[in-house]
Amino acid sequence: MAHLRSRDIAENEFSTRDGVESSISLLATSQWPIGLWVSMGLHSERNSANCAMTSIQRAVAAIAAILAREGVDYSQSKAVFKAARARAGLRAQPEKRGGMDRLSVEEELRFLDHAYAQPGRTGLMLQTLLETGVRASELVQLRVEDVSLSERVVTIRRGKGSKRREVPIRRELAQLLRLHIGTRRAGPLFASRQRGTGSVPHTMTRQRVGQVVRGVATAAGITKRVYPHLLRHTVATRLLSRGLDITDLQRFLGHESITTTRHYAETTAATLKRKFDALTDPAAHELVTGIRRKLGDDAALLAADLLAQRRAERISNVDA
Repeated sequence: MAHLRSRDIAENEFSTRDGVESSISLLATSQWPIGLWVSMGLHSERNSANCAMTSIQRAVAAIAAILAREGVDYSQSKAVFKAARARAGLRAQPEKRGGMDRLSVEEELRFLDHAYAQPGRTGLMLQTLLETGVRASELVQLRVEDVSLSERVVTIRRGKGSKRREVPIRRELAQLLRLHIGTRRAGPLFASRQRGTGSVPHTMTRQRVGQVVRGVATAAGITKRVYPHLLRHTVATRLLSRGLDITDLQRFLGHESITTTRHYAETTAATLKRKFDALTDPAAHELVTGIRRKLGDDAALLAADLLAQRRAERISNVDA
């Protein structure tokens, strides 16, 4: 009788979104055992496969059944899960705050110089990756028809979360892409020389992009770990230091949450502070401050780096 009463209560609750939130939050906190969800008909069959499922897989199956039965669509499911997590008392772990690495101005120039020294269109591909801030997975999906040279816009049709966004490009990059595209009207923007085994022939993989990035960085003598997403960090901090509004940067990068974008702002400020504090000469402080006021954080970082290097060289010469 108690089991039937629980089932009646649950079915009444499921008739509203509040009921869905309650059900998911109860499942999340394990207040009701999975066996009860099974006996309530959320799984059509109970067989050996169910017994072999992990607790997470069973929870996923139960939640999916709730959402399907209540007709909750994708956008509504976000609100449901947010409310359900809050009701269940689930909180995200505090994010680890560390320095978000990037290429310095000198490293960026060396990287592009060596990229263009490679055969084929490696240079243009990596310049596009760097200047647009796209993910490697987005770069390999770019097609000729995604590039509007007249509007100077690259359209990312299936970004993270299947989101669409438009990324502006510089006039110089647009001119280089015009030469690269030539008379083509369709096909991969950066085709692979090998046919490959995928459904779309001559499409480069993100793994291959990573290999190319690492190879060029090694050739350029860059000792830090360089990977496609580091180029994304580089352009993000560069745009912020040049005055781009953080909400515009969020749209540029395709971030769902502005919290993710704020990490770049914190990184730029923290990096400049460390470089500035490393300088002991008051005249150097004044110089860097003036450069920052006139030219922005990026130029100030470069100046602080150069001054720190000169100071290290003087100390080394004295010791010698």
